[in-house]
Amino acid sequence: MKNRIITFVLISYAISWLIWLPNVLYRQFGIGYFLPWLHFFGGLGPFLGAIITTFIFSKSIGVKKFFQEKFRLPKLKWFLVGIVMPVVIALVAYLSLGIFTNNWIQLSDIGLNVKVPTESALVVWIIWLFFYGFGEEGGWRGLLFPEFTQKYNALTSAIFVSLIWALWHLPLFFYDKDFMSYGMGGTVGWVVGLMFGSVMLAWLAKQSKWILWPVIFWHGTFNLFTAGDRTGYSFAAIVSTLVMVVVVWIVWQYGVNLDKPKKHLLTKKNVPPNSAEPGEPAKAG
Repeated sequence: MKNRIITFVLISYAISWLIWLPNVLYRQFGIGYFLPWLHFFGGLGPFLGAIITTFIFSKSIGVKKFFQEKFRLPKLKWFLVGIVMPVVIALVAYLSLGIFTNNWIQLSDIGLNVKVPTESALVVWIIWLFFYGFGEEGGWRGLLFPEFTQKYNALTSAIFVSLIWALWHLPLFFYDKDFMSYGMGGTVGWVVGLMFGSVMLAWLAKQSKWILWPVIFWHGTFNLFTAGDRTGYSFAAIVSTLVMVVVVWIVWQYGVNLDKPKKHLLTKKNVPPNSAEPGEPAKAG
């Protein structure tokens, strides 16, 4: 487990950071050119890192198994959760902002970002889905999270993933105007939000039996609503806060393994006669 994790992290960081390097050099030293599309191509680093790592340790048969297991069709229920949940959260944020502050953002502005030269939210959504949904989730939830769960419970594993995930963003703080504007307080808040997001995606990955489509669509759709330039900081902050509230409920309901809700745990009614209660020794027959 340890060797696979280290290999994956080093390869993923190397790919993404090398892709982002020209933008860092331009922004910090005025060397070369600033290439906005590199911001998106760097998002493919974790997915490529997962494929290369899998090939190193399991050869081509492992890569084939990776695609067969991670990209098969999920249950419709969890696929819809991956799409609908961030939409509902964004809708609640939109209504809350409008009703309580009279700040009704333009729906046509949602998702639009200067990094993407288009006025089509659909095109922006597809770009987020591919580069940061498919690109990131193929690594973080496709390989790294399952590796950690071999030793730790799902909640702890998700926190570990979030820390590696956060550090992966480091070059962005040296060229991306949004990240550069965070400051210390904003950065801490962003890391905390990332931890909650990691737990959310970990839960969804486990519920969908490790199939990645639901987390890909959740991640890409969430980015659509929170990474826009025209909707303002408040809208993204409310969306992120609502996600935290949902995550607190998920952990309370599903426990640290993020597996089955509490109503499915063993109770007096369904414990086999010769079975021990949690924390008690089994009775002799």
